[in-house]
Amino acid sequence: MELNLENINLYKSIMCAIIGAKKSQIIEFIISNLDDDKRFKYTIKELCDELNISKPTAIETINLLLEKRVLKKIKNGLYQLNI
Repeated sequence: MELNLENINLYKSIMCAIIGAKKSQIIEFIISNLDDDKRFKYTIKELCDELNISKPTAIETINLLLEKRVLKKIKNGLYQLNI
């Protein structure tokens, strides 16, 4: 299957249906803000302020990504992508 805008939008819709729009938005933000070493440098508060989301939603999403080993916590505000 070829990767195109229609497929990307379909994928986003499926992700929103499965995990919710806010969690999907957080994951997209993380992907968009990885540095060259695939690290994400935002605290929970910074993430909440940037996306206008609640602290519980941010914590729940980060914990889900940590639990599934998608992210590895280096220290507060610094996470390493494991994929």
